[in-house]
Amino acid sequence: MNGVSGSKRYENFLVIIMFFVVGLVFLDRLSLGFVFPIMGPDLNLSNTQLGITVGITSLFFGISTIIFASLSDFIGKKKVMLVIFVFVFSIATLLTGLVGSFIALILTRIIMGLAEGPVMPLVQSIVMEESSEKRRGFNMGVIQSASSLIGGTMAPVLTVSLAVAFGWRSAFYIIAIPGIILGIILWKYLKEPKNVVENQEQPTAKPTKADYIKVFKTRNVWLCTIIGTCNMVFILTLTAFLPTMLANSTDYKDAQIGMLLGIMGLLMFVGQMGAPALSDRFGRLPILKIFSFIAIFLPIMIALYYQNFAVLLVSLIILSIGNGYQPLVMNIVPAESVPRVFIATSISFVILTGEIIGGAMGPMMAGVLADKYGLTAPLWITAVAAFIAFVCTFGIKETAPIKVKQPKNIDITM
Repeated sequence: MNGVSGSKRYENFLVIIMFFVVGLVFLDRLSLGFVFPIMGPDLNLSNTQLGITVGITSLFFGISTIIFASLSDFIGKKKVMLVIFVFVFSIATLLTGLVGSFIALILTRIIMGLAEGPVMPLVQSIVMEESSEKRRGFNMGVIQSASSLIGGTMAPVLTVSLAVAFGWRSAFYIIAIPGIILGIILWKYLKEPKNVVENQEQPTAKPTKADYIKVFKTRNVWLCTIIGTCNMVFILTLTAFLPTMLANSTDYKDAQIGMLLGIMGLLMFVGQMGAPALSDRFGRLPILKIFSFIAIFLPIMIALYYQNFAVLLVSLIILSIGNGYQPLVMNIVPAESVPRVFIATSISFVILTGEIIGGAMGPMMAGVLADKYGLTAPLWITAVAAFIAFVCTFGIKETAPIKVKQPKNIDITM
C-alpha cells in the first residue's frame, strides 16, 4: 500500500514540477517579444532584427529537438540531459540581459533554442513512463497546458511589469532564477524513467537503427505531424496578428483588448487540460475529432464579428477550448503509437516539423496576405489550417489504453 501511495506521490510531484519546467521554456522564449518595445530602442534594434532573432531561435529549437531527443532514446540518461538543458536555457535567459549588440543577442538566443528544443520531448517521455494508464492523457495535457497559462497568459504581464519596474536587463536576470532553482530540484529528486532502467538491466532491449527508422514510417506519427503543423500555423498566426487587428481595426480600449486576449489564453489552457483528461475516459479519437472541429470556428467567428464586442467575447469563451486537441497530436498520440523506448523521438519529430514549417511559414504567409488583403486574411489562413487538421484526424488510429489493450511496446505502423 505504501508503495502504491509513494508511486502516486511521485507521479503528482512529476506533473507539478514538469508543468513549471515547460512553463518556463515558453516564458523565457517569449519574453523577448514582450520586452522588445523597451529593449529595442535601447539597443537600436529594428522590428526586422526582432523577427530574425525569433526565427533563428525557432530554427535551432526545432533542429535540437530531434537531435537530442533521439539521442536520449538511444543512450538513456534522460534525467541528466533534462537537467543540463534546464540549466543552459536559464543561463541563456540571464545572458540576454547582458547583451549589447544584435550579434550578441542572436548568439544567446541560439543557445536558448538549442537548449529548449529537447525539453518538451524529454519531459513528456518521462511523464508518460511514470504515469498510470488512467491518468496518462490528463498528466501530459496538464504539462502541455503550461505553455498557454504561463507562456501565453502570465508571461506578458510578468515580463513587462518587471521591465517597467526594474529595467529590461533586470527582467531577464529575474526570470532566469526560477529555471536554476528547478534544475536543482530535478537533479535532486527526479528519477530515471522506467524504460531506461529496464533497458540498462537488459542490454538486449537496446534500440536498433532499424527500430529507429520504423518510427518515421508509423502512420499515426505522420498524421500527427501534419495535424501538429496545421496547429502551429493556427496558434502562432492567430496570436501574432489578432492583437494588431483588434488594435487597428476596432475602437476597443486597451483594457478590452487585454481582456479578450487573456480570456482566449485562459480558455485554451482549460481546453489543453480538459481534452486529454476526457480522452483518458472516452478515447483519443473522438475527443480529437470534436475539439479539432470546434477549433475551425474560432478564427471564422473572429473574422466575421470582431467589431461586435459581445459576440466576439462569447465566441472566444466557447470556441477557444478547441485548441485542447494540441496535446493529443503533439505528445500523447505519437508517444502511444511507437515502442516506448522511442517516445521522445516520436514527439520531437512532430515538434520539429511543426516549428520549422508551421511556425515559420504560416506567420510569414499570413503577413504577406495581411499586407495585400487586410488583417482578416490571417484569420482565414488559420481557419483553413484548422479544417485540414480536422480532416486528418479521420486517419488516426486509436491509442488510448481504455480503448486499445496493447502490449507494452505499442507499434501502430502504416
